[in-house]
Amino acid sequence: MPFIEAPTTFYLGRKVDPNSKKLTEDVVYYDSRDLTTHAVVVGMTGSGKTGLCITMLEEAILDNIPAIVIDPKGDITNLLLNFPQLRPQDFQPWINDDDARRAGMDIPAYSADVAQRWRDGLGSWGIVPERVKWLQIAAQKSIFTPGSDAGLPVSILASLRYPREGWAGNEEAIREKVNGITTALLALAGINAQPVKDNEHVLVANIIENAWRQNQDLTLEDVITQVQTPPFEKLGVLPIDKFMSERKRFNLAMELNNIIASPSFRDSWLQGQSLDMQNLLYQENGRPRVSIFYTAHLNDAERMFINTLILENMLSWMRTLSGTTTLRAILYIDEMFGYFPPYPKNPPTKDPILRLLKQARAFGIGLILATQNPGDLDYKGLSNAGTWFIGRLQSDNDRARVMDGLREMASADDDMDLRAVSSMISDVAPRVFLMRNVHDEESPLLVHSRWAMSFLRGPLTRQQIGLLMRDQRQKLLQKLAEKYGQQHQTAWQQHAGMTSRYGNAPQGSPQNPPGLPPGMPPGLPSGNTPPPTLPGQPAPAFGAQSAPPPPPPSGGQTSIQPAAGRSLGNAPQGFNNSPSALSSSIAQYFVPPRINSQQAVGGWQQSGTMAMQTQGAQLVYQPMLLAQALVRYQDRKAGIYTARVFCYAVPDIRSAGLVHWQEHKTEPINAREVQSKPLPNTFFADVPGGLMDSRRLTALKREVTDMLYNTALLVVPFNPDLKVYGDPDAEFSEFQSQVQISAREQRDAEMDKLAEQYANQIQRLEADLNRRERQLAATKKELRDRKREELFTTGEALLSLWRGRTNYTLSRMSRATRYRRQTTADISGSHETLETLERQIAEKEQEFEGKLHEVSEKWAHIANNTQEHVINPFKKDIQLELFGVGWMPMWYTINNGQPVVIKAF
Repeated sequence: MPFIEAPTTFYLGRKVDPNSKKLTEDVVYYDSRDLTTHAVVVGMTGSGKTGLCITMLEEAILDNIPAIVIDPKGDITNLLLNFPQLRPQDFQPWINDDDARRAGMDIPAYSADVAQRWRDGLGSWGIVPERVKWLQIAAQKSIFTPGSDAGLPVSILASLRYPREGWAGNEEAIREKVNGITTALLALAGINAQPVKDNEHVLVANIIENAWRQNQDLTLEDVITQVQTPPFEKLGVLPIDKFMSERKRFNLAMELNNIIASPSFRDSWLQGQSLDMQNLLYQENGRPRVSIFYTAHLNDAERMFINTLILENMLSWMRTLSGTTTLRAILYIDEMFGYFPPYPKNPPTKDPILRLLKQARAFGIGLILATQNPGDLDYKGLSNAGTWFIGRLQSDNDRARVMDGLREMASADDDMDLRAVSSMISDVAPRVFLMRNVHDEESPLLVHSRWAMSFLRGPLTRQQIGLLMRDQRQKLLQKLAEKYGQQHQTAWQQHAGMTSRYGNAPQGSPQNPPGLPPGMPPGLPSGNTPPPTLPGQPAPAFGAQSAPPPPPPSGGQTSIQPAAGRSLGNAPQGFNNSPSALSSSIAQYFVPPRINSQQAVGGWQQSGTMAMQTQGAQLVYQPMLLAQALVRYQDRKAGIYTARVFCYAVPDIRSAGLVHWQEHKTEPINAREVQSKPLPNTFFADVPGGLMDSRRLTALKREVTDMLYNTALLVVPFNPDLKVYGDPDAEFSEFQSQVQISAREQRDAEMDKLAEQYANQIQRLEADLNRRERQLAATKKELRDRKREELFTTGEALLSLWRGRTNYTLSRMSRATRYRRQTTADISGSHETLETLERQIAEKEQEFEGKLHEVSEKWAHIANNTQEHVINPFKKDIQLELFGVGWMPMWYTINNGQPVVIKAF
């Protein structure tokens, strides 16, 4: 019996007759929505557990459902081995040499044999190459290798960032996350500490909680430093030194420091993809992603650590979602051994798994938990699982433990015959599983899993993973390099800390600093320009400023020391010892420097300019027209309430003429850090005439407001059919995933109605078919009886002819023959009717499949109908935060005898 391709429906395999143990033609489907109540897969080595689980993941991918996979052995990496053309050369690079040797073949011959086997296997289960092709392109599949550079690298730094949902109202959930991270972190350092009981755990948990309460991010370095010098004086009622002595805190800090002191840890755990579930589950364009975390190379402590972080980040992401009835995403753990043991064991992974089992259903997240060690599971906790797949088990003890778990589930469902179930699992063949689904009236049943579309060659080596991830790794490293470069540039050229809040970051300033003093060309001056005299006093120490600059980036550059031994009166050419006198009606703002000379020179060099050979640097101020506005946007229909900051620094304002504002857009400045007085020991460039004209500035003030009113438009993605608006402060992939979920929910509802409609029609046809078959059986019996009657009548007629009763006998012979012919005609007509009914049923099934395809295509088109929704600000929502003369800090230095001015903000 061919299977029907339908969304939300996983094609798992076919039924096995429990009595004869033979494979039937009845297809086994699994509604993906049933997976929101989670699934447990149990089976010994060789039971086909990996094949069944990969089959479920394949079906999820085909239905555009993303997944996070924790793969401690490397089996699930086979999910990337999809070969639609099924050619021997496709399989050959992935053939296991030992398998070929055991088969007595060389690699090419064995590759051809495997290709033919896969071609025949897929064909026997009705799977065409086009389905394999779609599996290959439906989602991006990525293999992450924490602590290794074989696949995609992982960074754990984001795991210590404060939860973006905020502390207020989420205290209990965040404390659970704090406890999980603390337990895993201490375990990584070789410390087996439990919440509440152990002082080490209490101290570190309080350090993390203290920072997160204040919406502060942490790094591992911060945690280690604060272990030695906690940011609080007491824990409970005890002084911190009484709670844990300074010596013990130092020892704890040393244990934690040993983690990050390792070069391998620093290189393999701190650089790479962050554990951001949105990015791990969805691509930038909103398409699904399957992220496989390969952990076979890690030791137990490292594996427990990364798994805990994955689970806690999954919980944090889950709490940002809206509820749904459809399957949104899958979390699959390939081997549960050690992660969810029975009481009293309590590893750091157990609590987050338990919370997911209890809470994830409401958010459409389904867990698939697999194990070949049924004796190491907390079956009481697994009673929340709605589906069980039980394969071949190794011992009677394993079967007894599994039956204990089924009894936990049966407590709320008394119709399950545990004795029959025990009999069914006592002797099952490989790839055959007892399937118990609380949502399916036909279960429990035996199912033979279908042939996997992925090539199941066994665990991949790290070299093979590197080959598979080569292109993705290159793109990720390039993206990280660009991100690091932007961060470096932000430290060099831009004000730090404002971009993430104010979404659409303005364009950076030109490469050469604009608005140099009169007579000084931008960049490096020509050789005939006389070198100016350097100022005499050193630049002020950054440590004394109210807003210290960020630490310099690594790279080994030497800091430029301020010039010394010169007279303060010797100002550089084009600069003065004091700022020009301005009218009291003109506001003045002294912008504090955000970067030191080392960062400035490093950024200058990275911008492509020649290497600098400098001997000193002096802080100077450059006057510019500084205009910064806060623009608020609100749209009740879209539910959008947000703000953007626009900042412009115009270096040369003339007394008349147009100002091209967009050419002078710069990063916003933190208005709270702007000072009313300059820093000591600084010099000032001349103020252009336009900046000293108060009437000119008043006109420009109106002009910048009008300009923002007409140009500062907020554009958000919008789906008109689903009435879904994008969040202007979120990534586009979040909008796409929200659209996909909304479309999936409405698609599922329409398909449910369609399925009910066709089920009733097909059920009536089948009932008519069964009635006709019963009638045919009765008619055939009647024909047999009439044949016997005709034979008896013929014999009787011969005797009657001899006795002279001719009229009566011939009449009876004629009647019997007529009845037989009529019965034969009835049978012929019944066969035609049966054939018609069978044809109608087949046509209805084909019609149903076509309708399902139409519905799926319709909602896929709707989900892809993304348009732009434009929000215009009102003039009352445009507030000028800063407008006036902005004294912008610059680093003035001499490079190879020539003056250079570099931005310090």
